Amino acid sequence: MVFRGSTAETPTREQVLALDIATHCGYYSVHESGTWNFTESLRRNGNKMHKDFRDTLMTFITQHGIRQIVAEDVNVNNHFFDMRRLSELRGILFEVCDELDLPEPEFVNVATLKKWATGDGRADKAKMMQACIDHYHFTPQDDNAADACHLFYYYIRKHRI
Repeated sequence: MVFRGSTAETPTREQVLALDIATHCGYYSVHESGTWNFTESLRRNGNKMHKDFRDTLMTFITQHGIRQIVAEDVNVNNHFFDMRRLSELRGILFEVCDELDLPEPEFVNVATLKKWATGDGRADKAKMMQACIDHYHFTPQDDNAADACHLFYYYIRKHRI
């Protein structure tokens, strides 16, 4: 299903997908949530991490009628390899949105998200996970899924969906 001729209408909650983009990519929507593992492996994805990431996004978006993606902005702490990998995955995300005629993803600064979720812009992973349990009664499988959950709720509150 390709979404040609989309409009600028505000998406519904069912049409929003939140992503914490990384090799272990946290995702959250009303349809399902968790962490996708894109670690390169001959057995898992034939060492084709980028294709696996793209195919997973395309399938999820089309199966669930996603109209808007919100993602954590790239934060790499001066690690060149991390910066390169995240930039590659972010580029794939933009390409998928272009192909499906979706608006560009909305990116949220990491410190902004942490401050909003916990009141502490430097919150650690444990605090972010506990905030999911406390605020949304959602027990994330890991910190990636927790970040995606917070991104989802940050977006829907910001846009009053």
